[in-house]
Amino acid sequence: MQKSLAELISSRICHDLISPVGAIGNGLELMEAFSGSSPELELVAQSATMAQAKLKYFRLAFGASGDGMISGAEAQRLAEDMFSMGRVSLSFSEPWGDRERGLVKLFYLLLLCVESSLPRGGVIACAPSISGWRISTGDALVDAPDALWLPLSGGPEVPDVSAKTVQFRLARQALAERELKLDARFGERLLELSF
Repeated sequence: MQKSLAELISSRICHDLISPVGAIGNGLELMEAFSGSSPELELVAQSATMAQAKLKYFRLAFGASGDGMISGAEAQRLAEDMFSMGRVSLSFSEPWGDRERGLVKLFYLLLLCVESSLPRGGVIACAPSISGWRISTGDALVDAPDALWLPLSGGPEVPDVSAKTVQFRLARQALAERELKLDARFGERLLELSF
């Protein structure tokens, strides 16, 4: 599977930024050790931790995924870290086994799609299946525009995308590359995906 130029650029940017952001976090830990904690230092440390988690997640979601495997524990931890400080949280029913990086990339893109469809936040329940995952929301308000979601289930191409909705087009491409079919059900308080 040939990697696009955009994927390679995303991988490079995320890779090059993860280390400096991690160094900021390490520096803050040293400052706290020598001069004590303060609300300001805690806020900066929290922001650095969140930035590093997002960079690692985005590197896999938007970057070149490669052909190897990723441990289920690592992939799950990266997803949990990504959503740990926002309005959306993740719930995992059982641990994963090792997964092909391309499938984890698709899973991460779909999580971003679901997050964008929960305007007030909520819990996203994730469970592994034989071929991929089952993803569902609890009793949360769902705003799932047909124009974005129907193309993922085999409808016409996603319309013009923006930076806020690019994950929908990329998820559709990832599904097509792996010849997977997404079963999607959505309503005012319902969003369930499986592949």
